[in-house]
Amino acid sequence: MTFWRRYIRQYIKRSLLAIGLLASLSINTVWADDQPIRVGIFDNAPNLLLSEDGRPAGILGDVLQEIARREQWDLQAVECEWQTCIDKLQRGEIDLLPDVDYTPERALLYGFHEVPALHNWSQVYADPGTKIYSVLDMEGKRIVALTASVQYIFTKSLLNNFGVHATLLSVPNQESAFALVAQKQADAVVSSHYYGETHAPRYGLVATSLMYEPTRSFYVAKKHYHPQILATIDKHLAAWQDDPKSVYYSILQRWGKAQTPSQIPVQFWWGVAALVILLLLTLSIAALLKSQVARQTRHIKAREIWLNTILESVDAFIYIKDKNFRYKYCNHKANDFLGLRPVDMIGRTDSEIFTNHAGLTNIEESDQRILNQGGRVVTEDGLVSLPEHNDPRSLVTVKLPLLNAEGKISGICGIATDITELKAARDTVHQLAYYDPLTKLPNRQLLLAKLDQTLLASQDSDANSAVLFIDLDDFKKLNDARGHLTGDILLCHVGERLQSVVRSYDTVARIGGDEFVVLLTQLGPTHDIAINKAMYIAEKIRIALCQPFQIDGQPFWSGASIGVTMLHGGKQSTEDLLREADTAMYRSKAAGRNRVTLYQTSMQSETEERLSLERDITQAINDQQFEIYIQPQFNPAREVTGAELLIRWRHPERGMVPPSLFIPIAEQTGAIVRIGEWTLLQACKALMLPRIANASYPISINVSPNQFNEPNFVQQVKRTLLDTGAPAHRLIFEITEGVLIHNLQETLPRMADLAMLGIRFSIDDFGTGYSNFSSLKRLPLFELKIDQSLTQDTPHDPDSTVIVKLILAMAEQLGIQVVAEGVETTEQADFLLSHGCQALQGYLFMRPMPLSVWPPDDLKQTTTPP
Repeated sequence: MTFWRRYIRQYIKRSLLAIGLLASLSINTVWADDQPIRVGIFDNAPNLLLSEDGRPAGILGDVLQEIARREQWDLQAVECEWQTCIDKLQRGEIDLLPDVDYTPERALLYGFHEVPALHNWSQVYADPGTKIYSVLDMEGKRIVALTASVQYIFTKSLLNNFGVHATLLSVPNQESAFALVAQKQADAVVSSHYYGETHAPRYGLVATSLMYEPTRSFYVAKKHYHPQILATIDKHLAAWQDDPKSVYYSILQRWGKAQTPSQIPVQFWWGVAALVILLLLTLSIAALLKSQVARQTRHIKAREIWLNTILESVDAFIYIKDKNFRYKYCNHKANDFLGLRPVDMIGRTDSEIFTNHAGLTNIEESDQRILNQGGRVVTEDGLVSLPEHNDPRSLVTVKLPLLNAEGKISGICGIATDITELKAARDTVHQLAYYDPLTKLPNRQLLLAKLDQTLLASQDSDANSAVLFIDLDDFKKLNDARGHLTGDILLCHVGERLQSVVRSYDTVARIGGDEFVVLLTQLGPTHDIAINKAMYIAEKIRIALCQPFQIDGQPFWSGASIGVTMLHGGKQSTEDLLREADTAMYRSKAAGRNRVTLYQTSMQSETEERLSLERDITQAINDQQFEIYIQPQFNPAREVTGAELLIRWRHPERGMVPPSLFIPIAEQTGAIVRIGEWTLLQACKALMLPRIANASYPISINVSPNQFNEPNFVQQVKRTLLDTGAPAHRLIFEITEGVLIHNLQETLPRMADLAMLGIRFSIDDFGTGYSNFSSLKRLPLFELKIDQSLTQDTPHDPDSTVIVKLILAMAEQLGIQVVAEGVETTEQADFLLSHGCQALQGYLFMRPMPLSVWPPDDLKQTTTPP
């Protein structure tokens, strides 16, 4: 029977192919034997490549070579890139192009033969460290594919359908695609399985679990051209693919891609043999039927493989239940996720599997709704990954009814996706969007939303509410002296203490820096009661924040300036509330800090005045409204040993504006940097004035923390000295303690660079900050300036007197000069001089005067430089 079956099969094929060839020859002209067939060759090994001797190679190249040898064709290889080959085919510059995957769109443009030359599929390749299990994992990644290839087209459609935002790149050849991923210019490449398996190891890439779009490769010609060539190719492919020992399978084996041919059922051949014996006249019909059955069998098997590949590759749990809610099918993803074997699930219901699952009722109700009503149902279920473990997961499940041949519901198909990580990511985004990452308190955005809700509710009720604006006093000094880490810890403690003072339904928010806002609700039925209660809570907060905070075993004290404003029944906006509370807070600061102030309508004019002053400062810099004053420093012999340059503002309308008013505003707005640059320039110019250049004493100027920490500060000083020719050794920079102590690793090199120029340093307002005396030895200091608050309290205040004595003794040990500021009485001067202070500065000796009239005629100056 084997002989007869083989004989009949070969007879049928030859008859059908002969008929097909005759039909095609009757319609189209015969190919001339002496005319070469131009074959486009692009690099897609192992499917197709150009051999070293310029002939077609690879699986499809070798197959075409064998057909040409048997048909005595003359093949002329034309090497080109993929897209170039396509263009040449369209223009008729080549006759045949191998390795073209079939798509309905391409079938309209090119001529395809019937029998696929090669079966393939698309595969995603990436670096071993890149985890891609599903199309959702492509979110935010750069994916590369061959230009106009089925991989490029299908991947683009897949990303759009799933709503995945990824960058899809196209390249002219496969080698460039793999190279981009290897060079980290792309995250993954989509290519045919054959090409990827051959070339991925060379680029250090591996196949991911994501595969899709099974493809069939053909030889194609220009539409309506060369049908006889395509028919001849079909003839050989059909014969070879049915013979496991044919040259076709030898070529596949040689290129490492051996395949097993489809086996036709024995019963079919018995039937065909009987029909051939009994009905010779119907031989052609039987052959046609046989061809159709074989084709359909291959299609069915291929579809079964495709479907199974898709079901097992998709990153979702797919299952089927019958009408009794018993599982009839589960893919491996579901089994792996639940930690169960298929045998443990098939035939069982959810209640038998998930005995401890609280959401069983919702699952059963949605299943029953499918059976009763049909249609699509989407649910979100909480599920435990293992029955014996409490590891909750979140699943989004899409359920659809399964219909039988009569159109009736016979079961349920479910597709569940694990969104646990997605929900966690959403929660994280929500936390970042609405909560302060340091203190975990609501941030400004969430506070504004709560204020909007409170304002809306106040329109329909008599409930009174209040907003408290809290700003920590002297927090910047602590932050500069002890570093940002200590400051951050203090802010966290402040947030915890605020929450412990207010009620559970009040809101505590951090809106930035050392600023907190408290929203108090349900304060009472009347406005007066609400005010009293709000002020009482604000005072409790102030007292609580005055208590020491323990950080690393050390106590830290902090006060707070608090502003309070009341809600007025929907007459305000959220911006109004914050502005009013902020205005009241600044009134607390101006009144001496560490106090509570209730907002009054009259305060608004003060706020507007402050904003006007900010604008005027900027204008003053541009219009050069600032002036330089000078105040000398005297030694015990009443000789000038130095002088400090001071800035004054002569406003065209306001007159002389005190530095205590505009300097803090300039610090907050950043205008102090430009003011400092101007002051430095004026100091250098002053040193070059003949009346000062002929003296020997140095000149001091104040350098703000903002200016000192500018990245280009040292270069700016060098440039100013060079432009003016001023002697750097007569220039002293007065810097606050916070600038020196904060980030000592950056401060020391900067001071060293300036000291190399000859500039000397003085610590201004010494004794009021957080100085670490041991660190002073590391700094290139010339002098210390005792703050005027200490000077004015000596010698009557015991604490100030002790501090001054300690400063003078320490400076003597370190070899540092000391200047006392704010000396106004003879008693103060005598005390300071008697304890070794080298220089005094204050109204007792001379008030600041314009630089233009300096020096007075009767001024006594030293002849020896300090």
